Amino acid sequence: MPKEQGSNGLRSRAARSSTSTSKDVPETRTRTNSSKSTKVNASSTWSGKAFIAFLIVRLTAAFFSNIADCDEVFNYWEPTHYLQYGYGMQTWEYSPEYAIRSWAYIKLHAIIGGIFDFVFNHDKIKVFYAIRATFAVVCALSESMFYIAASSHLGPRVGRYLIIAMLFSAGMWNSSTAYLPSTFTMYTTMVAFFYALMPVSTTSGRRVHRTIFWVGLGSLLGWPFSAAVGIPAAFEELVLRNALKKPFERIRRLILGVTTSLCIILIPLALVDYYFYKKFHIVPWNIIAYNVFGGKDRGPDIYGTEPWHFYIINGLLNFNILFIMALISLPGLLVTVLVDNQRISSSSTAGSVYAYSYLSFRLVPFYAWLLIFTAQPHKEERFLFVIYPLVCLNAAIAIFLVRGWVDKFLLALSKNIPYDINRRCYLNLFILTIFLISGVTSISRVFALYFHYNAPMTIYRHFYYVEIPLQVETHKFQMNLNNPINLCIGKEWYRFPSHYFLPDGVRLRFLKSDFSGQLPKYFLEDMQIDPGSGKMHYKHDGTWMIQDGFNDVNMEEMDRYVDIEQCDYIIDLEMNHTQVSTNEPRYVTQIEKWNEVICKPFLDAANSDRFSRAFYLPPQLWQKVKMMISYLPVQMINNNAAVNNLGSLKWGDYCLLRKRRFYKNSLT
Repeated sequence: MPKEQGSNGLRSRAARSSTSTSKDVPETRTRTNSSKSTKVNASSTWSGKAFIAFLIVRLTAAFFSNIADCDEVFNYWEPTHYLQYGYGMQTWEYSPEYAIRSWAYIKLHAIIGGIFDFVFNHDKIKVFYAIRATFAVVCALSESMFYIAASSHLGPRVGRYLIIAMLFSAGMWNSSTAYLPSTFTMYTTMVAFFYALMPVSTTSGRRVHRTIFWVGLGSLLGWPFSAAVGIPAAFEELVLRNALKKPFERIRRLILGVTTSLCIILIPLALVDYYFYKKFHIVPWNIIAYNVFGGKDRGPDIYGTEPWHFYIINGLLNFNILFIMALISLPGLLVTVLVDNQRISSSSTAGSVYAYSYLSFRLVPFYAWLLIFTAQPHKEERFLFVIYPLVCLNAAIAIFLVRGWVDKFLLALSKNIPYDINRRCYLNLFILTIFLISGVTSISRVFALYFHYNAPMTIYRHFYYVEIPLQVETHKFQMNLNNPINLCIGKEWYRFPSHYFLPDGVRLRFLKSDFSGQLPKYFLEDMQIDPGSGKMHYKHDGTWMIQDGFNDVNMEEMDRYVDIEQCDYIIDLEMNHTQVSTNEPRYVTQIEKWNEVICKPFLDAANSDRFSRAFYLPPQLWQKVKMMISYLPVQMINNNAAVNNLGSLKWGDYCLLRKRRFYKNSLT
């Protein structure tokens, strides 16, 4: 199997000094049982350390990352809240008329949430973060397996590059604990590649069967389009390594793997969805049918399209230099064939041709996914979550290849002087520089997302833990189903973090804004209080009973909105640099109607410098950066205005407003 030659398999220094070449050569000594045992123990130690490192970083994402996509809230957190607590928002995708979301995926998370609800005594915000912490654990386990496979089959040095890339990339941090099928599929993709990175076997179906199972689990339970990531592995099984040997046996293994995985995964999935929908649905097929064969005015494109370079910009923001490395990985392999052919070797008798073919198939899934989804008009950042680990893998391999080029270049400069330890220092400095630039840039990106956009989560936590308990204690009232508090949102509907951030007895209401698409509405409810125990009992008839007011063409439904007089609280974003409209007045200035409870700064992205809003630096550092740039020759600065705007950020206020005379009108 292909392996890196320059990590553990180096000759002794004396042997190296007797040759003029810098090529890494494989170690040929015989390993004893003792050395094997030592290697296994060392591998286990490194695996444990990798898991701990991944877990620490992913837990920071669980507790500090924002919710970046309203689809995460209304299509996943809200149905989970409905199963747990008997109420929540329903989107058209969960209407039994369309059924393009699986209740099996939701029920799995509701069970986890139910356990934490018991542990935390019905503190819903703690339940929310505990579910996220569970995502962090699963992600760390998946990443550890991915790292182990890369180290074992691509070499320890590639493994080290991979773990650094995953730990210090903004993309992995953002995606790791999101409640989205694309994140779940990211987990299963990493586990699938634990097997897919193995070499093709001519005698066993273990590799292909387990790869198919994990790709199938991600695509059937999570997102069906993620099956595309497994196509190169299946194709490799047929064409690589003695392709003409037992071709029908290979095809049989593929068919057996697909059939078995379908039965193991799809049958339970269909049964769970039948239980909730009271009707037989193959939800993965419903998703494909709507998105691919939906016809005119249907499908994903009605929710907005993006230009072809959307994913390139996204990749640069979330992975910066690592994304560039990932893009050059496959061309870089061709360059390596030409300039450093011995860089990649194989312990197999199949030779170097097999080694390069093997590596090519590991690089292709990233390109295939990027090309497929770039060709689609409808683009969203979460669509790339599936291949975020593959971005890191391709980047790690590219860095390994580029390291060989630099080594060759330094050797040429030294005029074939025998191996010099200084050259290794230069190589290490080169690699360190790449990861320092990438890591610092990614950390800056993560800080920007938190400091610029965390106000909604802060405001809702204040509402849950401070405002409502204070008012209940002050005014001695009890919230219940017949006398709810109405929290209203208008243009800020898409930043609502879910009912996990609203106390029981508070209901979300929508105010008409300039948004003209279809908003969700509450699931049908059947909740009753047991007179004896005082416990709430509820049914989930809303999963199968059809409500009016849903459509699959994103047409606005007016039954979603309430009159502002019904609102007890409003959460709104006040921007000083944007125009108001009839549907989006400046509520914070209506002091005769509303009291300001709390406001937090929120970035006015439209009126802020693009670079400064994307990456965080303290204001003092921005000033130093501008000062350093000012020392450059004038002809090197293309845009003086852009330089002057560095660090220029405009801010709005994200506010919680309480209605005046609220208690007299609503609660007494």
